[in-house]
Amino acid sequence: MLRKKASGVANGPLSSSFIGKTAEKVVDRRAFLRGSGLAIGGIAAASALVGTNVKPAQAVTAGGAAEIKKTVCTHCSVGCTVMAEVQNGVWTGQEPGWDSPINLGAHCAKGASVRETASGERRLKYPMKLVGGKWTRMSWDDAINEIGDKMLDIRGKSGPDSVYWLGSAKHNNEQAYLFRKLYAYWGSNNGDHQARICHSTTVAGVANTWGYGAMTNSYNDIHNSRAIFVIGGNPAEAHPVSLMHLMKAKEQNNAPLIVCDPRFTRTAAHADEYVRFRPGTDVGLIWGIMWHIFENGWEDKEFIRQRVYGMEDVLEEVKKWTPEETERVTGVPGSQLKRVAQTMANNRPGTFIWCMGGTQHTNGNNNTRAYCALQLALGNMGTAGGGANIFRGHDNVQGATDFCVLSHSLPGYYGLSAGAWKHWSRVWNEDYEWLKGRFDSIKG
Repeated sequence: MLRKKASGVANGPLSSSFIGKTAEKVVDRRAFLRGSGLAIGGIAAASALVGTNVKPAQAVTAGGAAEIKKTVCTHCSVGCTVMAEVQNGVWTGQEPGWDSPINLGAHCAKGASVRETASGERRLKYPMKLVGGKWTRMSWDDAINEIGDKMLDIRGKSGPDSVYWLGSAKHNNEQAYLFRKLYAYWGSNNGDHQARICHSTTVAGVANTWGYGAMTNSYNDIHNSRAIFVIGGNPAEAHPVSLMHLMKAKEQNNAPLIVCDPRFTRTAAHADEYVRFRPGTDVGLIWGIMWHIFENGWEDKEFIRQRVYGMEDVLEEVKKWTPEETERVTGVPGSQLKRVAQTMANNRPGTFIWCMGGTQHTNGNNNTRAYCALQLALGNMGTAGGGANIFRGHDNVQGATDFCVLSHSLPGYYGLSAGAWKHWSRVWNEDYEWLKGRFDSIKG
């Protein structure tokens, strides 16, 4: 036990300890050898005594053969393949999918713990009801009947729009489709999922640029990229396995990695060019890069002539963002942005990656449209290794959106017009007038 310091030295009861007493003795060579011999003899005797009582360890095998089931990690948009080991209906172990083109046999810490979602000790395994301040177990039949009766009572008193239906981007396509169908039959469009606040600005911005608001290429296609531009995202932490695809492009294609972020992140630590800019100035940053592209004639003129409508309007706006004006707004020197523009121009096709750091702003739509405009100017669309690669927050944000767990559309982006309802009435083999009567009001 240490005592209070005096003169910068910690004083402890060294003299009274075993070590202290041993240190005080003077041990000659003969005494040392004699002590060593006694110690070795004691160890040998103990080994002989214990050895006769030790039995060989036997491997313990759990009952039932393990069944391998392929599943998907839901913790981020990568959607890594997971090979689950199931015994007697219980998920007991897992390995990454070694032949999966998505995660290439890798796991991150989140994926390695995905089994806890199904088999964790704290997971709810049966319905519980709060009775007298305590959670009490109840049967599935009782739970379904009680919830259903209460919902029907609320619907009868307050109408079908009195219930809000919250879906999930972790649902697979089939679950998302059935959930949308459920609240359509209920007689309401009051449904949504995470995309409403995470990538809704991406869907609107990208769809209004080239017609469909989705990631245009795949994680694997990044292997074909000659340049990688990341803004509004930190995949090294948010989508760890995705970074392998970026690193593969860097290794095999010598693709430069450009990371634009107000913070120096773990992704930025891998960058060949790190651009620190003022938060919320994404549009100014992109226009500033495009100013150098058009000023030096680095745009893909033939691609723009054949495939792009309205680029002249973008150019009129870009002309306002001189290096001086861009630096005033974003804080990034014009010389660095010229270097970024030249890097992207000299290494085509280049992929453009963003996540929710670019979308969750009041001007999120403006950001995503500017990102798309840069790729169009460089001719990086519609080609392997290019595209707008939008990293989502969950594994099926796109699927849940396509099957429209949303308040403004039916599955497949049909909208809510009378024609859309008539189409889905035919698909569901329902009478349109009956389905229409389930709503307080419906178009058409």
